[in-house]
Amino acid sequence: MFDFFFKKRELLPLPYKREIHCHLIPEVDDGSQSFAFSIKALRSLQDFGVERVIFTPHHTYPRFLASVDVVQSRYEELKNRAKTEGLSIDCENVSYEYRVDSALEELANAGKYGDANCKIRPLKGKYLLIENSWRHPVSNMDEMIERLQDDGYSLILAHPERYLYYAGMHGSHYHHLQEMNVEFQCNILSFTGYYGDVGKKMVYWMLNNGYVNYLGSDMHNEQHIKLIDKFLRSKDYAKIQSELIDSVNNDLI
Repeated sequence: MFDFFFKKRELLPLPYKREIHCHLIPEVDDGSQSFAFSIKALRSLQDFGVERVIFTPHHTYPRFLASVDVVQSRYEELKNRAKTEGLSIDCENVSYEYRVDSALEELANAGKYGDANCKIRPLKGKYLLIENSWRHPVSNMDEMIERLQDDGYSLILAHPERYLYYAGMHGSHYHHLQEMNVEFQCNILSFTGYYGDVGKKMVYWMLNNGYVNYLGSDMHNEQHIKLIDKFLRSKDYAKIQSELIDSVNNDLI
């Protein structure tokens, strides 16, 4: 008789149809560890309204440097398995979430965007997803940004709301990076406080001040699926869904 009070709220779709940040290529980083989970995650993203997925395993020295051949092979197998499972979601491409470090610099030295010997794999076209260090800002970040832009890339910084040292700058560094023509990809779960109160405060501040250019699930595991599902059914998400739809550019890449 009390089922009414416990009825789930309607699942609202994510504010984008192209996922540009997820870790669902099996056994290449700290994300998915099996094809079975990756299929489950893709099915969940499909349920959340996503139509196309660009996979972005970590590229971080020295911890996550899976070979290109391994990543490509597992991407192709996952793509085939998704079709076999009857999923309509398009496994559009595999790129990387590139940490700005010596490994990325080495790749950049091999060739510019469009060169035959280029070793960097963008999301699509010239768009490149990069990330900063967690503990402290990379000392040559500005230099590498300019280098990569000169090489022809359009840069998207992953989850800037999670870099606590940026929060301590009261938004000034977001403005600095924006002035350098860097765009920002925030994580959907930051709006829930999943990464901490500071991250939640900063992502709402970024949304209110026009700094949220892209969104991503940054999906790694089962918990992420459950928490995203819960958030998409929440009053908090319903309040900002239309604003997010107007703000994010995932589908324009």
